[in-house]
Amino acid sequence: MIDPRPALLRRNSLLACVLVAALTACGAPARPLELSITDLESLQLRSWLSPQLRRNVDLLPVTGGQDTNPLWGTRMSDMSLNQAYQESLRRVGLMPDVPDSGRYQLKVELMATAQPNVPVAVEVAVSVRYTLTERGAKAPVYQRTLRTTQKAGIDDSLSPTEQLRMATEGAMRANIGELLRELASLPLPA
Repeated sequence: MIDPRPALLRRNSLLACVLVAALTACGAPARPLELSITDLESLQLRSWLSPQLRRNVDLLPVTGGQDTNPLWGTRMSDMSLNQAYQESLRRVGLMPDVPDSGRYQLKVELMATAQPNVPVAVEVAVSVRYTLTERGAKAPVYQRTLRTTQKAGIDDSLSPTEQLRMATEGAMRANIGELLRELASLPLPA
């Protein structure tokens, strides 16, 4: 008599591999509006901002983003990041009405995005370097690398792909919020 257990074991192993691949090998791009700060955050920050920064911060092109590969992870493209920062700066009143007319220039570089290989109990961390300089000056007024994290789990979505996307967007949104809070308390000359 032939023992059916080895064939069953191989079939179950193959099924487990396919299931793991299906759970981990999916990517959804981050959405720009979900990366930006919320309306509530912008209303809170608006009153704290220094008058020297109001409508005086031009955003230089954001760098460090990557396009999402549909087979792996959630990424943020330069274009998505640029839209998110523009929207966030506009919401709090930092962007000038006329482009390239602000007294200050903000340079944003996405340094790293740390995501889990297997999206179980997803926690994402992002590191972004910010440099704020006065137009024409060489020395920065503000320079800092901020690192923020965000978790997402089964309470947020049943889909591991969606959990990863939500955690990535949340980490970036938290990073932008942290930047704006630090800019609000930045001592600037009149």
